[in-house]
Amino acid sequence: MYKKNNCLLLYILLALSTHATIRGICSDYAHSIFIPRQLSYNPIFENALVFDKNEDLKCWDWIFSAKPIYTQNVGGKFKRYFNINHKSCLNVQENGTGDVDSLWFQDISSNTTMYSSTLSFNPKRRTYGSMLYLALELPHNFELSVNTSVVKATNNMHICESNINNLGTVPGFETITQAFSTSPAVTLALGSPTLLYGRICGSHSQVGADDLQIKLIRHMCSNDDLYWDFYGLVGVPTGKGSKARNLFEPIVGSNHVQLGFGTDGKWDAKKYDCGALSFLGELKWRYGLSANEIRSFDLCANGQWSRYLLLVNESAPSAPFQAINDLTFKAKVTPRISVDLYLAAHWSTKKWNFEVGYDFWYRQSEKVSLTNCASFATPVGIADLPGIAALHPHTASTANISQGVLPGSNTIVSDATFIPLTLSNINLTSGAQPQNISNSIYASAAYDYTWRKYQTQIGINASYEIGAGVNTPDNVSVWLNLDLFM
Repeated sequence: MYKKNNCLLLYILLALSTHATIRGICSDYAHSIFIPRQLSYNPIFENALVFDKNEDLKCWDWIFSAKPIYTQNVGGKFKRYFNINHKSCLNVQENGTGDVDSLWFQDISSNTTMYSSTLSFNPKRRTYGSMLYLALELPHNFELSVNTSVVKATNNMHICESNINNLGTVPGFETITQAFSTSPAVTLALGSPTLLYGRICGSHSQVGADDLQIKLIRHMCSNDDLYWDFYGLVGVPTGKGSKARNLFEPIVGSNHVQLGFGTDGKWDAKKYDCGALSFLGELKWRYGLSANEIRSFDLCANGQWSRYLLLVNESAPSAPFQAINDLTFKAKVTPRISVDLYLAAHWSTKKWNFEVGYDFWYRQSEKVSLTNCASFATPVGIADLPGIAALHPHTASTANISQGVLPGSNTIVSDATFIPLTLSNINLTSGAQPQNISNSIYASAAYDYTWRKYQTQIGINASYEIGAGVNTPDNVSVWLNLDLFM
């Protein structure tokens, strides 16, 4: 029975991994949101150098650990996450032959020339602060643990626009870069406000506490060589959710309650006079409950980046404004399932501890729906740019971000009448965090000593997380362990 259960568990994990990898890698949609992996729920950060001691909690009444940490994404694949079709760069052409037509951003060159450029991003997220961990021994073989972090997260899109030809003539909108970053107080050429959401401009930071992960642990088995626990988990939200003001916004914590359970254990494979070789493991399952957030969306029939088109009111079809201002809604967001499989080997001597480990992480794609209060304040439709130029505009309901006004195969097609947008036109997937999967490895070393009456441990750790596909960035982390046992 034991072997059958293990085989079944392995089969489920492999199936989950394969399914997640296929969906995560094949998706090439440019989503309007990125939700980072939270530090508090990461078992590597929680367990490194502490798990081995924690399984021997019968020797302690409590454990407290402070872990100063620095982490950032690395590598090149995440550069493509926000780009149309996950291209490495976007071709901007005013004549309708590129990936993006500059007219939708009010980058209009002189009558005898056409604006063009190459647009790329290099989004970077850096986080530094401290993780905090507390474990308390309770009566009747129970244990309570709390894990969180207090950090500063800084995000920067590092927008790069090169090969710029024939600058735009509208003040403040000479380039695409300016159009993305112009202050909301600035107005467009025709007097309507610029981007209120989805902006790309410089660096943005947020300081706060990550969610509280609280485990109630029951020690199921404890003998000289084997320790096994089962626990229930609650994640207490500490954040406010996404606000969508910036395309790559810094987010610390969440506004979602998490419920879950898991099991962990330790096996002392070899014991020495002053130490042991041990193997550690944990399997954790979580489900994130629904909460409201602000999200920006594309339109189903108009493709990626259609949130950056221009809209018009039915009462003023010659006065376009940024579509994203009306395509940003309060949405009901459900994070759904996350799974971690953690494995490690720990070697201890009289004073020194060494550890290497691995973590498999899977996060299901979000489920997003509009709240009951979502609506368009007035009838709006996609701006008919050729019609505006001809002084007889309606709408251009089939337009996409690559189309222009010049005659050709990729020209904006004007509607015969005004065709308003409805909520059924909203592409809900575009405003949802896609599925994530990653594999992480880490290594740690620590030294034990006695400080006053406390048994103390100081350690150093480093990890490398390898994401599967563009949706999951690679991350490098370094942190210290400052641990007290009493």
